[in-house]
Amino acid sequence: MKKIGYFFSGFLPILTTTAAQILASFFMFGIAALFLCPASQSTGFDADTIETLLTNTEFNACIMLIYTVTCIVFMGIWYYRSCGGNYLPKPSLTFHPLQFLSIILLIPGMQFFSGYLTSAVSLLFPNWLSQYEKLMETAGLDSDIGLFMFIYAVILGPVCEELVFRGVTMRLVRRALPFWAANLMQAVLFGIFHMNWIQGIYAFVLGLVLGWICEKGGSIYFSMFFHILFNFWGTIIGPLLNNLKETDLLGIIIFLFTIVSLVLGFSLFRLGTKWRDQKAARLMAAPDHDDHFEAAE
Repeated sequence: MKKIGYFFSGFLPILTTTAAQILASFFMFGIAALFLCPASQSTGFDADTIETLLTNTEFNACIMLIYTVTCIVFMGIWYYRSCGGNYLPKPSLTFHPLQFLSIILLIPGMQFFSGYLTSAVSLLFPNWLSQYEKLMETAGLDSDIGLFMFIYAVILGPVCEELVFRGVTMRLVRRALPFWAANLMQAVLFGIFHMNWIQGIYAFVLGLVLGWICEKGGSIYFSMFFHILFNFWGTIIGPLLNNLKETDLLGIIIFLFTIVSLVLGFSLFRLGTKWRDQKAARLMAAPDHDDHFEAAE
């Protein structure tokens, strides 16, 4: 019975986060009402005003900032108090430089792979792409991204989502299911959370990778680092690369680089984790070493 309870408790983080988004939206509508309604001598919003607010990038940015900060605090406490999270690991026992270097190497490969996946899905369902592009423009995540949306997309959003999915969700479900099943479940929920088909499909694949990195690396900081760099590439570097002239040679180079990036990235991360574990074992075996191994899981 406990395992069944842990399984269904894995749905609580995404429900809580969705509720936080809704409450943040109501809060911002309330703030807007204080300023707009008195000025217009109105007692409420009409349809045009609501549509204007929902398509306003600054309004959406404020909602995102409020809900992510709230969720980071709440999920951070939940992760630490109930899921065994450790925010102050011993670096020499938890991290190896090769792990971080391998993640940096993985980023372009995963970005290009996501691009291939998005292109394939778009060919099958063209309307999904147009809906996705409109959503990104409305949210302020297009090429003209503002400061607040940049902070959300590159820093707060990744930290929040890692705590929700690779932190609390995967930890709760791991008490009921083996890693592969728990990783699959959190990745599915991660895809659903993005609320559109294009983003949801590549978010599912990304979620599988992030879950693997978090589990094999033994620290949520690895998946946070990956997620932040992935979003930074998509927000800043990706639009710059889109300005390059498309040629057959460039396409071949990018395809080959994607394969090399993924193969080397995953291989070096495993190697870095192995070296980290070997170093930790040596330190633990040292006669004068009294500290216990602590991982920031």
